[in-house]
Amino acid sequence: MKGLDQLMRAYEDRHFPSSRQLDLHGDGPSAARERALKWIQSCAHEQPGEELLLVVERGYRPGSTGGPVRREIEALLTMLKGGLIDWWQPFGSGSLALGLAVEPRIQTHRPPPPPVGEGRTPETAGAALIDTADDVPPELLPMIERAAELRRTREQVSLGLLPVLLRRVWIEAQAYAMSDGTDFKAGVEKVLRDEEAAYLEDLED
Repeated sequence: MKGLDQLMRAYEDRHFPSSRQLDLHGDGPSAARERALKWIQSCAHEQPGEELLLVVERGYRPGSTGGPVRREIEALLTMLKGGLIDWWQPFGSGSLALGLAVEPRIQTHRPPPPPVGEGRTPETAGAALIDTADDVPPELLPMIERAAELRRTREQVSLGLLPVLLRRVWIEAQAYAMSDGTDFKAGVEKVLRDEEAAYLEDLED
C-alpha cells in the first residue's frame, strides 16, 4: 500500500534524522556491505552509543526472506554484534535499526578510524583522517602493504589509489578478526592469503 509505505518512511524520518540513515537498497550486495561497514565504523568512532538506520530495500513484505542486499547486511550486522554494535533489529518497511556499542571493541592502540569515501556523513566529511600507516601496528604493515599491492595489480588501478586500498585491506582484516574471534594478525594473514590466491588465479587464466 502506497499510503502505508509513506507513513512508515515518515515514521523512520522522525526517529532517525538523515545524518543517521544510510540508504543501501540501490546497491549490489558487496557494495552495500562495504558501504555499511565503513559507515558503521565511522559512526562508532565518532558517535558511540548512537542508534542508526540502514535502508536495505523498499517494498519489503513481512515474512519474506528479503533480497540479497538485505541478507548481506543482516549477516554483517550479526557479525558486528558484540563488537561495534550492541543490537540490531528490523525497523519499518525494508529497514534495519542498530545500536552502536558505547565502547566499540574493534580497536588496537586507538579507537577505529573514520573510513574514507562514501561511508562518511555530511557532518563528518571534513574531519581529518588518520593515515593508515600510522593506525596499523608496525609489525602488520608489511603484510597489509603486500596485500594492497596485489589487489592494485589485479584490479589494474593507478598507484595513486594505493592508500585507499591499504585502508580497505585494514578494515577487512579487522572484520575477519572479529568474525573469527582471533587477533588482528590472523585477520591480516587471511586477507593476504586470499589476495595471493586471487593473484595466482589471474595469472593462470
